[in-house]
Amino acid sequence: MTRLGALHRAAISQADPCAHFATLITVDEQGQPASRIVTLRSLDENGIALLVNAHSPKIRHWQANGKWELSGFWPALMAQYRVRGAAELAQTEAVRRDWQAKPKASRLADLYHQRMRPQSSALPSRQTLLSELAELEAAWQDDVAAPPGVSRLLLKPEWLEISQASPTDRLHDRRLHRLQDGGWTEALLVP
Repeated sequence: MTRLGALHRAAISQADPCAHFATLITVDEQGQPASRIVTLRSLDENGIALLVNAHSPKIRHWQANGKWELSGFWPALMAQYRVRGAAELAQTEAVRRDWQAKPKASRLADLYHQRMRPQSSALPSRQTLLSELAELEAAWQDDVAAPPGVSRLLLKPEWLEISQASPTDRLHDRRLHRLQDGGWTEALLVP
């Protein structure tokens, strides 16, 4: 995790447009992969934190089978990663404070999921969505509380693959890290 954290900080310092985003992959009820882009709230020795809707399909998938993978690419560094492991969902006061720091449009979407229509549910039209969001925004109050489903999903890596590209010879540095007995092992892989 130390190497991934260092790369993440480097991506942020180089203003990489992908520094705060990754793809979370889960396995749905039919055994099919389901992927979506998520925002990384933090990445440190405790794990990788995401702010999520506890009632979303991604959480239902994870709770049903425990399977997930997070993958990302930081073009400024030509580095990509894949992470698997354990995860835990928490609803705390700190999570609620973090929610207050989100952009207003993002908080409005979270409220929409709670008050109007569940995340990923069908809509009759785009105009319905826009009208209902406008209705919510018109009633907006700056001190609105976070919806009860707002949660932190903490991904706790146990398996991590990092690949850093070498544009000159296409022989990138690819390493597999595994958490074993409280420590990390590392194996160099053929690119």
